[in-house]
Amino acid sequence: MAVNVRRGLEIPEPSDYSSCEDDDVSYYTDLQQPDNNLPESARVINKLLNNLVDSAWEVISKQEKIKRGEEAARQIPVLNATKEMKLPGRTNSIVSSDDGLYLFLGHTHGVSVISTSTLTCVRTWQDERVEITSISCASLGNATHLLFTVDDMGIARLFVHHMENIYLIKVINETEDINQRNICAKFEVSRSGDFGAAVMTSSGSVWLDVYRFPVDVWLKELETKQATQTQQNTEAKLSPVILLMKIKPPEIPTGTSLKSPSEVLQKTEEGTIIGSGQNHFISSRQWENQDAAFKKMFMKYLSSSSAMPPQQKAEGPSNCTCHFLLREGFHSLPGEAKAARDIPIAVCLWWNGSYNLLQYLLMKTLKEKDSEPRPDVLWPNSQKILCSAISACTRFVVLGLDGQLVTIWDRRFGCPYANIVIPGDGAICRMRLLLQSQLPVTQLFQGPFLPTLQLVLTCRSGACYSVTAGRGGDTCTVALIERSADPGSSVTVAEPVPFLKFLILLMQRNGQVSIWKTEDCAPVFILNLPPTHVLGSLREPVCLLEPVQQKLYITGDRKAPLVEVTDRNKDESALFIFSFSECTLMDLYRVSSPAS
Repeated sequence: MAVNVRRGLEIPEPSDYSSCEDDDVSYYTDLQQPDNNLPESARVINKLLNNLVDSAWEVISKQEKIKRGEEAARQIPVLNATKEMKLPGRTNSIVSSDDGLYLFLGHTHGVSVISTSTLTCVRTWQDERVEITSISCASLGNATHLLFTVDDMGIARLFVHHMENIYLIKVINETEDINQRNICAKFEVSRSGDFGAAVMTSSGSVWLDVYRFPVDVWLKELETKQATQTQQNTEAKLSPVILLMKIKPPEIPTGTSLKSPSEVLQKTEEGTIIGSGQNHFISSRQWENQDAAFKKMFMKYLSSSSAMPPQQKAEGPSNCTCHFLLREGFHSLPGEAKAARDIPIAVCLWWNGSYNLLQYLLMKTLKEKDSEPRPDVLWPNSQKILCSAISACTRFVVLGLDGQLVTIWDRRFGCPYANIVIPGDGAICRMRLLLQSQLPVTQLFQGPFLPTLQLVLTCRSGACYSVTAGRGGDTCTVALIERSADPGSSVTVAEPVPFLKFLILLMQRNGQVSIWKTEDCAPVFILNLPPTHVLGSLREPVCLLEPVQQKLYITGDRKAPLVEVTDRNKDESALFIFSFSECTLMDLYRVSSPAS
């Protein structure tokens, strides 16, 4: 059989490099390159499979997180409400007397006085046209309390609770013509009840009215009129309220004709208050030249804002926050007579958008009859003030500033006690201050009095921080709840518990109420409402921590369909009481007496 053999075909010699080494040399620099070499249909299927795996992994991660949270919650002790009381209506504000024997509720159709021993309503002031939105109290002794309320129409009222009766003393902004009535935005009262301050607004302007109340005269008048008045009488004509001063926001600085600093100091009253910007020697021409240079330099950035109406560019302050200050920032020393009340000597305030904290003396006499009051002390700050708080002794004033800054002013030494930078990017919106430790009274005047301060800060982002400022400027900032993508975990109420060591009450928007330990940054107790009720308001819960009786009061609404919820006539609110003094689990954190 003939075979055709092709000449010149040779078998190649084996290479010096192995095939394995050739495979190692060829690799992809782009992870997506293999997918790009596949057909389009295969790439679509591969993409769908990847999305399916990612979605499944996300669901599994969420379920695992929820499961871990439930397991952790099962290990935390749960405390149920010890008592429950039905409320007369939807309650918007609650406050207690200094001795904790009475609760004062501001709700729809009036004010109610509750006895904490029997949980019964002992007296009520009713008006079908009124809905009280805020209430504050000042105890005068001898079972007498001053009540200050503001309703939803901006009307401020002054009541007195005396011997189980409640009387209306005065409507602060009462006028014959309702169209000319000033609107009361908020009302603050001193602890002793001698002074009060109302933030009034009218026709776009805002100011602060400071009042003095003749409480000693009122007590005598109430004693003499107690026998003649009947229980049906809800009004009492007492001595009139005294308007001390009307404080307006600082004016925007304008050009002046002053030529030298000496003229500015002579213009400044007594030459003591410098830094408010009201007294300067900058002429109107300098203001105009500076404004023209600024507009020329930033022309392209101001093009969009140039079309705004002029009244929107220069907008004045719309609100004011004030605090009453005691002498030298201290309480009366223990052992002094009870009659020596802590009467405030000054009021400090700041206007929204302002950098300065202004202080006005209350007992100062004006040189001119109709002259406007001027600040006696100015506390400057580097950023705009967003919120403020004071200690119970009013020695420390805490300011939450823009840019996550916190400044603690020490009134005794006239300098900052601490400057703290809060992490995160959320603006500070609420603060609470507590003195954790104090030196003995015998050492009070022997050396510097430097207590430990505990701050609880809440940011607009929902985050919550605990800050401890100690002696020598040492500070420690702990994040209790950080900013989360879940809005339900945002903190709505954060307040230190004054009768429990290092514990903080937290309320979240999802309805969870818990007690957190600042050292561990974890909850140690969970407070549960009955399954038939929820918090009255998730964004602004109505609650009260009462330090004398060591109780927590929380208002809750019964769960109902949406139709019944929108019907105001079917409000089924209840007041739930958590008695911490009866809980043995809190003996480890209990303090001998509440911090002042």
